[in-house]
Amino acid sequence: MGLTGKLLSRIIHGPYIGYWGDHQIVYLLKFLEFAEQHQAGAIEKMLELNNFVYANVPYRIKSYQYIVNNPKDTIEFDHHNEKIIKEQIKQKGADGALLTVDGDVYRVNFAEKILATILSKLSNFVPEGGIWMNTQRPEWNDANNALVGNGVSMVTLYYLRRFLKLFLNVVENAQSESVSISAELHLLFAQLSNVFSSHSGLLNSSIDTKIRKVITDALGNAGSNFRNKIYDNGFSGKKESLTAAELSAFVKSSLQFIEHSIKANKRKDKLYHAYNLLSFENDELKISYLSEMLEGQVAVLSSEQLTATESLQLLDALEQSSLYRKDQNSYILYPNKNLKGFLERNNIPCRVSRRIAVVTKTGC
Repeated sequence: MGLTGKLLSRIIHGPYIGYWGDHQIVYLLKFLEFAEQHQAGAIEKMLELNNFVYANVPYRIKSYQYIVNNPKDTIEFDHHNEKIIKEQIKQKGADGALLTVDGDVYRVNFAEKILATILSKLSNFVPEGGIWMNTQRPEWNDANNALVGNGVSMVTLYYLRRFLKLFLNVVENAQSESVSISAELHLLFAQLSNVFSSHSGLLNSSIDTKIRKVITDALGNAGSNFRNKIYDNGFSGKKESLTAAELSAFVKSSLQFIEHSIKANKRKDKLYHAYNLLSFENDELKISYLSEMLEGQVAVLSSEQLTATESLQLLDALEQSSLYRKDQNSYILYPNKNLKGFLERNNIPCRVSRRIAVVTKTGC
């Protein structure tokens, strides 16, 4: 394996606990793009190399329905598994923290690792909303902590669009007609592929709240079933063939949904939404919007979806927006807000205080 291959291997084996979701996509994307620029065909050469592994992380993401019911409490720490991991590390060293099959470290190829990243994001895709941030980690920075659970990230979706375009180019130019991936991941791939293909006819117009929930439920349950199978039984070790044609069709289908969502998140002022909020109400899934954020504009420009004209319109709109500081000829992350002062906060209105015995004794 050459220098580029070793670098990519390090990236794929990199941080796997608590990493910001959008960074998982954009940092890996940048390194893959650099690799291709440095050594054309570097990614293709690694597609079928079984040099990659899975970490045995002692966290369990709860089942989809639990997440829907309480999106702010979605992770369980597996104390039993943690003890096993620690014991394995004592015996085997760092390899003890990896998933195994029949006692041996389970190895997969580069194509599977990339696909696992893509499928994990798409199983949390909310049409016209973004990627659902339901794993108790923020995105971008700590300013978004409050969004965890009910937040959906268009930022990740913008970067995912560019990521998929790169992957599609690699797949369509690869010499190999197929790759072998884990049977469990192949099933998840087939289920997500079916969801996208069966609903592609809806992309000619806006997706209503009921259909949005149907699609989100289908994607979420597929991802949930995959996770639980691995949590409970691990990988079987069986591999199944996935053709380049199937991969290409899947990426193109998911790109259609992503690009549709990006168009739907264009604001009237020609800026783009960065983070949204979701709410489940009976058989509906509704999306509400936050104020403009600089991160969203950077990400949508990076998505490479906008035409030159659209990019120019966005840049012009950005300069006219509340994100622009004329005195510095620069931009701020989000608009300045006129917040209440200390004495204006936490006041109990008289009409309410009169009903509270302790308060009425002191007068209003």
